[in-house]
Amino acid sequence: MRIFAFTVCAIFASAIAAQQPVAPGKVVVPLRMVSPSIDEPGKPFSYASRSTDQISVMHATAGTEITPEGYLYSGYGELMFFLGIDRQPLSSRIRTLEEGYLPIVHYSQQHDGVEYHFTAFAASLGKEQDGTHVANFVRVTVSNPSSTSKRAFLTTAWRYQAEQTTPYQSGDNRFERPVEGKQPGDPQQQGAPFRADASYRTADDAYLQDGKAIYLFPADSSPLLRPYFREFYNLLDLGPVGIATTLTPSTPVATAQFTVNLKPGETRDLDFKMPLAPLAENSDELAILRASSFNERKQQVADFWKKLLDRGLVIETPERKVNDTFRTSLVNDLLSLNKVGNQYVQTINQLHYHGFYLRDSADFVRMYDTSSYPEIGRQVLDFFATKQRENGNFLSQEGQYDGWGEALWTYGEHYRMTHDKAFAAEVYPRILHAVQWLEGALQKEPLHIMPSTDVRDNEFVPGHLTGYNFLALNGLQSAQMFARELGHPDDEKRFHQLELNLRTAFMVQLRKASEAAGGKIPPSLDPGAGGTDWGNLLSVTPEEQLNPLDPMVTATLKDTQSRYQEGIMTYHQDGQGEYLHHYLTIKNTLTELVRGEDQQAISELYAVLLHTSSTNAGFEYSIRPWGDRDFSGNLAPHGWFAAEYRNLLRNMMVRERGNELHLLSAVSPEWIGEDKSIRVERAATYFGSVSFTLTGTGASSARLIYTVDATQKNRLKQVVAHLPWFLDGVTATVDDRPVTVTNRQLILPIGSHTVELRWQKRSIDATMSYEKIVDAYKQEYRRRYEEQTGYDGR
Repeated sequence: MRIFAFTVCAIFASAIAAQQPVAPGKVVVPLRMVSPSIDEPGKPFSYASRSTDQISVMHATAGTEITPEGYLYSGYGELMFFLGIDRQPLSSRIRTLEEGYLPIVHYSQQHDGVEYHFTAFAASLGKEQDGTHVANFVRVTVSNPSSTSKRAFLTTAWRYQAEQTTPYQSGDNRFERPVEGKQPGDPQQQGAPFRADASYRTADDAYLQDGKAIYLFPADSSPLLRPYFREFYNLLDLGPVGIATTLTPSTPVATAQFTVNLKPGETRDLDFKMPLAPLAENSDELAILRASSFNERKQQVADFWKKLLDRGLVIETPERKVNDTFRTSLVNDLLSLNKVGNQYVQTINQLHYHGFYLRDSADFVRMYDTSSYPEIGRQVLDFFATKQRENGNFLSQEGQYDGWGEALWTYGEHYRMTHDKAFAAEVYPRILHAVQWLEGALQKEPLHIMPSTDVRDNEFVPGHLTGYNFLALNGLQSAQMFARELGHPDDEKRFHQLELNLRTAFMVQLRKASEAAGGKIPPSLDPGAGGTDWGNLLSVTPEEQLNPLDPMVTATLKDTQSRYQEGIMTYHQDGQGEYLHHYLTIKNTLTELVRGEDQQAISELYAVLLHTSSTNAGFEYSIRPWGDRDFSGNLAPHGWFAAEYRNLLRNMMVRERGNELHLLSAVSPEWIGEDKSIRVERAATYFGSVSFTLTGTGASSARLIYTVDATQKNRLKQVVAHLPWFLDGVTATVDDRPVTVTNRQLILPIGSHTVELRWQKRSIDATMSYEKIVDAYKQEYRRRYEEQTGYDGR
């Protein structure tokens, strides 16, 4: 197989060379790019040009978006900020998270020599962070870094939404409101329709809309208050008082201007509070919000998340970006776990795609289970039952039959991780009902494979989709495991025969389709159907339905990698052209781990990290390669990316393969060296908990100390430690006994603990790191921008 990128620069060299043919008659429009100046030296790199963030509380059914400008947008309205005497709208693209991963967002902007620093987070108003009565807290710290006195001006305002940009999008990079749940029990984004006749007034430190508080301001700072839009226009010098006669959704109202005199080096705080849903003027909740201290609530939020993360899986490498993205991803996914009544509904985020998907949640549950949060995995799994139809099929999106295999496989994975017999007995009737549906569906289908469908999603092609069959085989194998564990030999035999029948029929169609597609695995099994890569990437992950080195797998990897842009997957829709697809790349990367292609896997890890924001958020698609880096309405952070990233880094460190436990399947050259270390704690596996440290003990040596708390000792047959491609002439001892290195692998005796490694040299081309890939990308982006615009920055 052709390896796509061995060095950082090779990623972009290949991307430059990769050009897609243009269909006859189509007009080619040059890609719009943004100025490379958005990537300011000395500041964290953020891939998206107009990024979004969410602040919320675990189990809350809604959240607040931090918009590309830095405003706070909920389902009820948007809190805006303006800086300086000339009242320039806030525009702060680069944001960071407290301690690199906590959901406390920081961003800044300078104006007229004054620094305006924003700190924003969400918190429950009760004693516990339980998702009830959620409010947003914003502190604006104004500071004077100069040696002369300064006067700072901050203006706040409220509007329903930004100006509508498309029929489907509420303003620029905002979520659509309200976001409807597709099934009973699904969450809905809170919100209210726009009312042009709404009334606005102040009551002490609160702005009220029709008698309900929409935000609180620091009244002790003597703000200049203007409740109505005419006065606001006059205040901002945007025109005469009479230029508008009716409120529109984008009209700013409820304004407050603050004037702060600052001595040299002086700093002042202005605190604002915004309830997620407006609060009645005389309500207990508003009284609690008024009495809430910014510092106390902030500490409460930080303590909650630290305590939660400290009891789960820890992975630490020498690269902070790798580690922070791992931790942030868990936080983002838990912020998107809604509690609706007594049900826990895993959504993608609190903004866009605010709903439940079986295929996404399969990876969420796997992530929670392997991260040592099985109770959360179980909460999400319990909601799967609501998606089982009367006929036994599992559907969360109509016609998308991947849900059948995903549901049964996830049930099986949860059992393999927990060995919970009570859980197995509880879900077994659902599995029996599901298998009955599949038996009938395969019998009715002339090809005896998963039924044809036309959903125009994912593969974006009608017909018999390849991935549905890979997933169905995964599900049938889980069904057999349940029957065996629960002592139902007749069911196990029946399920096994059904698997053989499906596999035989599927492989006939797959090999025909593959031959017609030049040897690769196509998205659809139907002749000449075409389609977009998606389920055809699932032949090896999450289960090996094909041999990892099968020529079809190799050809599929080669084909998709040849069409990578900016180092990651591309995604095509009918007539819509080519987009980058962020987390789809990880399906290939997981496959490469099993194939032993660690160098390619690390290359893709860095390419995936490159495309995150400075708050470690991933997106889905909608960005053109080498384009404007704007995902528009496809808002970040994307929860499936977050779950996939955690699953990937975990599998790089620790993964199962049948009855084998594999350690260190892929490590970066940046993580190996004197005084550098990799630390893994509390990695849950099929066999028990795994922890290890790999520490550089010299320029050419390292020590691996590991423990396997093998609660399922009879299931563990072998422990394999992998050695990276960039170390040559490696020798090893295990507990002071020499062992043989074979194919860059060490077979570790069960019960051993310490491995000493020595190597003769490192490969000279081992130059990968996150910082290097960012530098290479910025250089190439600038080169293309100058070529397109003729502007060289001078």
